[in-house]
Amino acid sequence: MKPPEPFRPDPALKSLYYAYLAIGIAVGGLSWMLPVALAGFTMLPFEQASLITACLFLPALVILLITSWWIPRYYASISYQLGNQEIVIERGVYWKHRHFVPYNRVTNIDLMQGPLSRAYGLGTVRVQTAGYSSASSGTSHAEAVILGVRNFEALKDVILTEV
Repeated sequence: MKPPEPFRPDPALKSLYYAYLAIGIAVGGLSWMLPVALAGFTMLPFEQASLITACLFLPALVILLITSWWIPRYYASISYQLGNQEIVIERGVYWKHRHFVPYNRVTNIDLMQGPLSRAYGLGTVRVQTAGYSSASSGTSHAEAVILGVRNFEALKDVILTEV
């Protein structure tokens, strides 16, 4: 029997990641960098204020550019396959990861959808297995995380049917 074809997250996952990036820059960077730069230009000579502003904004720009380069590559690296015996998940831009989760070990499936994910119509399916989930740390850890799918409820049902 031929294994089912792999599938990818919905393309809206890239847009969701860009939205996270924009929020991160706005809240984590611009919220304090703009007031500091404005204060510098009102209190210091123009050359010093310009240098301080460049020192503040250039690292943020580098982070923005690297992350903007990384998002489409990360998206392209993600692949899911619901095989006959197991779930196979592949992802990774620099370090390639391939996770195999046998259906006979699945104990729990969680669905997650944050406010932004909901706005994009995306959800996450987290598959946990017996013995491995919380053995060492005492916290719940999913062995299989299927990100950015629109039909996450139906996907959960398909996985539960295999279990």
